[in-house]
Amino acid sequence: MCDSDANVVYLEDVPVDETIECGSVTVTEEEITDFGEQFDPLAIHTDPSAAAESRYEGLIASGYHTLSLSVRLLVEEVRQDRAVVAGLGIDDVRWHEPVRPGDTLSVATTITETRVSESNPETGVVRESITVTNQDGVEVLTLENHELLERRPS
Repeated sequence: MCDSDANVVYLEDVPVDETIECGSVTVTEEEITDFGEQFDPLAIHTDPSAAAESRYEGLIASGYHTLSLSVRLLVEEVRQDRAVVAGLGIDDVRWHEPVRPGDTLSVATTITETRVSESNPETGVVRESITVTNQDGVEVLTLENHELLERRPS
């Protein structure tokens, strides 16, 4: 959450149907192999020579790397100002196309629902649809995110 209460985005401040562009990031071969070696050590993510012989005909980023990069952009653009209590989960994660070295990924989030929490009326749930595209506008990742936010203090 941000430092000044005047800038905090509470549940009531989150407009449904708003789409927010969250910036972009270019993925390098070194980042792909480093992430792959640490978290998803398949040859298609860690070994350019072996990946060249695969059905992908070259190195590709782990889907979890793509997801992590998108979360970083979301936090920097949107979530660091929100009164986030916790993430509640993600649904319908779909990796549509491989991400390759040199691809530039852009993230957009659309608020699809806000509601007061049934179990704790001091909080509320934000549901958002997140889309990650490459430099050609091709969807590489889509998901639904659910997060718990504080409601505006009375």
